[in-house]
Amino acid sequence: MKEQLDRYCAEPFRVFFPLAFLASLIGVALWPLSLGGYLNGHPLEAHARWMITGFGGCLIVGFIGTAGPRLLEAGPWSPFELIWHYLMATAVLTALFFSEIGVTDFLAGFWFLGILGSMIARVLFDRNDYPPPGVSLAFLGLLTAVISNFALSLHSLLGFSYPWLQFWRSLYFQGFLWLPILGVAPYLLPRFFGKASLHSFPDSDSLPPGWPKYGAFSITAGVLLISTFAVEIWISPKGGLLFRAAITFSYLALFVPGLFSFSKVNALALSLRWVPWCAASAWILASFFIPLRIGILHLMFIGGAATVMLAVATRVILGHQNRHDRLATPLRWYHFVWSMLLLTAATRLSADFVPKVRMTHLSYAAGLWIIVIVFWALKIKKELRMPLPDPSTRGECPKRQKKRGPNLS
Repeated sequence: MKEQLDRYCAEPFRVFFPLAFLASLIGVALWPLSLGGYLNGHPLEAHARWMITGFGGCLIVGFIGTAGPRLLEAGPWSPFELIWHYLMATAVLTALFFSEIGVTDFLAGFWFLGILGSMIARVLFDRNDYPPPGVSLAFLGLLTAVISNFALSLHSLLGFSYPWLQFWRSLYFQGFLWLPILGVAPYLLPRFFGKASLHSFPDSDSLPPGWPKYGAFSITAGVLLISTFAVEIWISPKGGLLFRAAITFSYLALFVPGLFSFSKVNALALSLRWVPWCAASAWILASFFIPLRIGILHLMFIGGAATVMLAVATRVILGHQNRHDRLATPLRWYHFVWSMLLLTAATRLSADFVPKVRMTHLSYAAGLWIIVIVFWALKIKKELRMPLPDPSTRGECPKRQKKRGPNLS
């Protein structure tokens, strides 16, 4: 029992990833349930939080809790931290299950505050290495989640003006997803393409040369991304959306080698090449159809954010089972996953352009999402059950391989 608990503390993704996928299935199921007349109210607010707080939040927390301490060369979460963060996550989702939106936002603010506290404590008191420069954006993403969730929870009491309400919603629903993605992308995504990362530096307890430059690029990109929400709300909706597309696309193009090339890669890496195009296209298209932007932005949510998070989750799960041998294969089954994600995004996007059948299209998109997640889960289970290769030829995570040292046998 203690050994299992220690493993969960070192690899929190094992408890948070399943919670994320369960939350997403509930979140999309709200649309066919609403179409069938089984819900009392409109599911828009609940659906958004099941997908952002439940799916996105649990995936981000699982990844940060697993990778963060390793990147800092710090100790893993303690049993108390793991249990507390998990209980907070379940409390958030329980409140959401009962459609207590204000309570959900309030609890989510405390949940993300606790995650941020766990990571800051390691930076201040337990760090033996400098993390990749982009990790600062993951911290910034958690901070925006804390502030925006508390602000949204107070809306019913304070009654924010419409612009401020939209700002907090955009900051959370988009900023919380994309700040960590942009933070992790320069360090992690090049591995999918067999490329060296510009954000990878030798282990050092002092600031490595070159780190401040890339750190400044990352923080600048994060601040500019946040500023696009203010521009969109108070200055120019079109300008803010176009500005966001330009920042995200340019940052990924500059700092993720292999993402925009035409070299042959496996299905997992190929799925990532759709991400910048889907995200930028969604923001650009939304700038020309402002009244329909919520539906259009699902191309960014599904084809962009969800696609990259599902690819990273796949790599994390297989990698931590020492199945880098499988990551080096074509993974042909994953072509179905990313192509179905794009179809789901297209189906959801089209719904708002055909009002008469909007709810039906939303239900179709929900069904496609459920197919993707169930298929992915079954395939991952099958991957983990495949026979292990010769241990002498099995791959290993570069960070752990370096820490372990050379094999002298």
